[in-house]
Amino acid sequence: MSDIFKPSDYVIAKADLPTVSMGPYRAQWAEWAGHAMAFEVVPKGFPPGGDAAFVGLPNELCQCPHWGYMLKGKALLRLSDGRELDINEGDVYYCPPGHKLYAVEDFENIEWNPAELAGQTMAAFSDNIRKSQQG
Repeated sequence: MSDIFKPSDYVIAKADLPTVSMGPYRAQWAEWAGHAMAFEVVPKGFPPGGDAAFVGLPNELCQCPHWGYMLKGKALLRLSDGRELDINEGDVYYCPPGHKLYAVEDFENIEWNPAELAGQTMAAFSDNIRKSQQG
């Protein structure tokens, strides 16, 4: 994933945000003041390659915290302590550092993240997904 888009002003129409693709994943990201906001559309079964998408991240887990709202669909949050939590349509959620997230159903969400960590994590995640799709 390339750098997160940084709008030149404090307001931008969602339609004017560039779309980032990672395999079947689609998102619109914006960064202000070190924080990144993402509108994500994630297909069931994402990430392709499953746990291989997390290889190379510390402890093979996402270390970027996420605060979000699930607009529709369902995801599974697996924490470093082994707990698994469902994130359902209408849920507000927090993913602490040390997690994996899987699309149980197609889902759409809005997330807020520390921009630097999000960029680093998504770059590694994107590289791993690209490698898994090349065979």
